[in-house]
Amino acid sequence: LEGAGSCGLCGASTPPYVCPRCHRRLCSLRCYRAHGSCAEAFYRDQVLEALRAERCSAPGPALPGLRELLEPGDPAGPAGRGLWGQLSEEERDGFRRLLSSGEAAALLPRWRPWWWRGRGRLEELGDGSSWAEEEDEDKDGGEDRPGPAPPVPASVPPLSALRAAPPSPLVRFQLPNALFGYAFALSLHGGDETLLPELPDAAIAASAALRQRCPFSSTAEALLSARSDARNAGLPLSPLGDSGALLAVAQLLEGRDRRDPGADVAAALWHLWRLLRAGARAGPAPERGRFRTARRKVGFLLSWSRGAAGELAQLAAEARRVHAELAAEEEAVAQIREGLEKVWGGPRPPSGEARGDRSPW
Repeated sequence: LEGAGSCGLCGASTPPYVCPRCHRRLCSLRCYRAHGSCAEAFYRDQVLEALRAERCSAPGPALPGLRELLEPGDPAGPAGRGLWGQLSEEERDGFRRLLSSGEAAALLPRWRPWWWRGRGRLEELGDGSSWAEEEDEDKDGGEDRPGPAPPVPASVPPLSALRAAPPSPLVRFQLPNALFGYAFALSLHGGDETLLPELPDAAIAASAALRQRCPFSSTAEALLSARSDARNAGLPLSPLGDSGALLAVAQLLEGRDRRDPGADVAAALWHLWRLLRAGARAGPAPERGRFRTARRKVGFLLSWSRGAAGELAQLAAEARRVHAELAAEEEAVAQIREGLEKVWGGPRPPSGEARGDRSPW
């Protein structure tokens, strides 16, 4: 749909599209995908998703239209204008499915989080003044390398300066929950820190620890709660995927610097703190209280983590186990789905079979 004004996310002029749910003007697929507050609630088992897809046509015809979506700064050519209004209802369903399943991310430039280092090792050279990375698994080109890591705060107040009473032993489980929100939101928005307040708002939506007092009794409970909260908030699947977001938490907790294993956690929390501050400034006044509450919690976790190196190592090991279990489940489901697709001859049952057999699902 055409319209004047500016994009509701990036501010680009003459945005040619309108969100069909909230009617906010948007300029591109990237901004539509980042508009997480209006993304349809989803999450189905991969097999159920394949069966459900019978209700709409294959997304293939919609893909050329998706590639024609304009990026900020591109001239608004005739081919891109009014694209949503030109799509059939089946093509719109295919477009929404691409967004909710995360498949649309394949149409965007590849982005890697700053903590990604090919799962290699950091080795000290010479007198320790420089560090080199041993990339055992990451053989991609330079364009796929992660960007620079956010800075580690120069000084962090000790926990004793923030509260008199000693923290609960359960506070340790708040950290992986908050880190999931950070990794999920940053990945969902491709690391674009200008997407405010949507990026930090997604972190709050995924992390109960950032919203309220929510004690968890284990790392697994904290991580699975964050995954569930992200789905319940209607946020699209991030490019990391479910198990990938859990792996991100484990990698952050493990750290890349052997001299200071907690440096990555401190950098992530300090980065999240600054994003929450920016989100509060960019958002409407009634919403700023949520960002302030989350920022105070992040500051508390930052102070706690800097004095709990041993706890971080244990949390990392626990997060690794949760990731391994979920990754194994995803692999099993993928194999089942692959077998069904071979039988069907495609990603969904043949049309005649689909019409004749609906009851099992």
